[in-house]
Amino acid sequence: MTEALRMAGFAAAAAMLSFTLRSAHRQAGAAAAMAAGLMLFFFALTYITPAVEALRSLSERAGIGQQTVTLLLKLVAMAYVTEFAAQACRDAGEDGLAAKAALCGKMLLMAQTLPLISEIGELTLSLIP
Repeated sequence: MTEALRMAGFAAAAAMLSFTLRSAHRQAGAAAAMAAGLMLFFFALTYITPAVEALRSLSERAGIGQQTVTLLLKLVAMAYVTEFAAQACRDAGEDGLAAKAALCGKMLLMAQTLPLISEIGELTLSLIP
């Protein structure tokens, strides 16, 4: 809870700073918002490690292959990074670029899911008598 309050306070302060700077100098406000966004992103990353370790432990007990878990984590990370990039583009006023970044991220995710889709297909075929 404390971390969430700290993050929310930082975000609110950064938003006020960005808003203030934008009224005087648009680019400075955008840069401040982008820097604050990166700081928030890296702050959140420090709390991801325990969740990843818990997922790995659970997958071992469930008998899920390590490659599958690694792929799933990679896909989630790609989705987060893509969303962050798209939102940063929107913050900078580049809505068209944001849409293209989101589309590109979706295409990359689709390409990365092919091994998982293949594995599910093979599992399904092995269940058919």
